[in-house]
Amino acid sequence: MQKRANNYVTPIVSITREAWKSESPRPRRRSIIREFALTTSTHGLPSIARSQSKHNCIFWSVSCVVFIGIMIFFVTQTIINYFQYPTQITVSIGVERSQIFPAVTFCNYSPGRFDHMIGLILNYTNSYNLTNTNDTMIYTADEVVFIEQLLREKLNAGESVDYYFFSLDVMLINCLYNNETCTADDFISFLSSMHGRCFTFNAKTKNVNGSYLRRTSDNGGSGKLQLRLYAQSHLYVSIISEGLFQ
Repeated sequence: MQKRANNYVTPIVSITREAWKSESPRPRRRSIIREFALTTSTHGLPSIARSQSKHNCIFWSVSCVVFIGIMIFFVTQTIINYFQYPTQITVSIGVERSQIFPAVTFCNYSPGRFDHMIGLILNYTNSYNLTNTNDTMIYTADEVVFIEQLLREKLNAGESVDYYFFSLDVMLINCLYNNETCTADDFISFLSSMHGRCFTFNAKTKNVNGSYLRRTSDNGGSGKLQLRLYAQSHLYVSIISEGLFQ
């Protein structure tokens, strides 16, 4: 019984080993590669796998290599261009000869006139027993601190304070725009907390007293404003600092 078992086992082992030795791994690898080439969605590889002749196989192989190289080239160029961060700027120039001349504003550096304010301040401070002086030649520090309060009271009462600031009539000596005379009617005024009365040229949007917005081509010129001003610096209130009327 034991001998029969040995005779039965030995042939089976021998046949299996011989069958394993006779099988070559190369056809199996080739079949796997061919199956992948036939089922892949990559263009060109299925055509290589289906080729029935060497000429077709060489043609599709060369075509795949060439186009893969072209693809790598363009992908590489795209990546390089991306990391260079190129900027595209489009500049368009439109020539418009006639344009609105910009508004020009000027103010006197001093926010008030010494000769017009000194009497007002003295009357105000003396009436409230804040100071006791009649000196009209110079301001004292005690008098200056009440200027803001006095002007605020006048404005709240609806009174005009233009008299205490430098007017355009005393500052403007000459005005030319494109060699054409301009007057005080071409300016509008406003009150600045730092510099008192200020004046702006070419800010009127409506025709008032024959005044209108100037254009750069007016009177055949190129947009040139010439102003001659008298600053009246001898009438400055030197103790007043910038921002006092804020």
